[in-house]
Amino acid sequence: MALLTSIEAADYLGYSEYSLRRSRCDGQSLSGHKTPDFVRIGTKTIRYKKEVLDDWIEGLTCVSGEA
Repeated sequence: MALLTSIEAADYLGYSEYSLRRSRCDGQSLSGHKTPDFVRIGTKTIRYKKEVLDDWIEGLTCVSGEA
Protein backbone atom coordinates (compact mmCIF):
# COMPACT_ATOMS: atom_id res chain seq x y z
CA MET A 1 0.00 0.00 0.00
CA ALA A 2 1.51 3.30 -1.10
CA LEU A 3 0.97 6.29 1.20
CA LEU A 4 1.39 9.73 -0.30
CA THR A 5 2.01 13.02 1.48
CA SER A 6 -0.45 15.88 0.94
CA ILE A 7 1.95 17.47 -1.52
CA GLU A 8 2.35 14.21 -3.47
CA ALA A 9 -1.41 13.56 -3.42
CA ALA A 10 -2.21 17.07 -4.60
CA ASP A 11 0.30 16.76 -7.43
CA TYR A 12 -1.13 13.34 -8.37
CA LEU A 13 -4.66 14.78 -8.49
CA GLY A 14 -3.67 18.00 -10.26
CA TYR A 15 -4.57 20.33 -7.39
CA SER A 16 -2.46 22.61 -5.24
CA GLU A 17 -1.50 21.35 -1.81
CA TYR A 18 -3.35 24.36 -0.38
CA SER A 19 -6.60 23.37 -2.12
CA LEU A 20 -6.36 19.78 -0.92
CA ARG A 21 -5.58 20.86 2.66
CA ARG A 22 -8.36 23.48 2.66
CA SER A 23 -10.92 20.98 1.40
CA ARG A 24 -9.86 18.48 4.07
CA CYS A 25 -9.85 20.99 6.95
CA ASP A 26 -12.80 23.20 6.01
CA GLY A 27 -15.00 20.60 4.40
CA GLN A 28 -14.93 22.47 1.10
CA SER A 29 -15.20 20.45 -2.07
CA LEU A 30 -12.58 20.02 -4.75
CA SER A 31 -14.21 21.36 -7.89
CA GLY A 32 -17.62 20.31 -6.59
CA HIS A 33 -16.58 16.84 -5.45
CA LYS A 34 -16.15 15.35 -1.97
CA THR A 35 -12.57 15.39 -0.70
CA PRO A 36 -10.75 12.03 -1.01
CA ASP A 37 -10.52 9.98 2.19
CA PHE A 38 -7.22 10.25 4.05
CA VAL A 39 -5.24 8.59 6.82
CA ARG A 40 -4.35 10.54 9.96
CA ILE A 41 -1.20 9.32 11.68
CA GLY A 42 -0.84 10.92 15.09
CA THR A 43 -2.18 14.43 15.46
CA LYS A 44 -0.57 16.20 12.48
CA THR A 45 0.54 13.70 9.88
CA ILE A 46 -1.84 13.18 6.95
CA ARG A 47 -1.33 10.59 4.23
CA TYR A 48 -3.39 9.46 1.26
CA LYS A 49 -3.62 5.90 -0.02
CA LYS A 50 -2.86 5.88 -3.73
CA GLU A 51 -5.58 3.27 -4.24
CA VAL A 52 -8.14 5.60 -2.63
CA LEU A 53 -7.04 8.45 -4.90
CA ASP A 54 -7.36 6.18 -7.94
CA ASP A 55 -10.90 5.21 -6.84
CA TRP A 56 -11.73 8.89 -6.27
CA ILE A 57 -10.57 9.74 -9.81
CA GLU A 58 -12.56 6.80 -11.20
CA GLY A 59 -15.66 8.17 -9.46
CA LEU A 60 -15.22 11.47 -11.33
CA THR A 61 -15.05 9.79 -14.72
CA CYS A 62 -17.98 10.55 -17.00
CA VAL A 63 -19.08 8.21 -19.74
CA SER A 64 -19.55 9.94 -23.07
CA GLY A 65 -23.18 10.92 -23.53
CA GLU A 66 -24.09 10.71 -19.81
CA ALA A 67 -22.83 14.12 -18.66
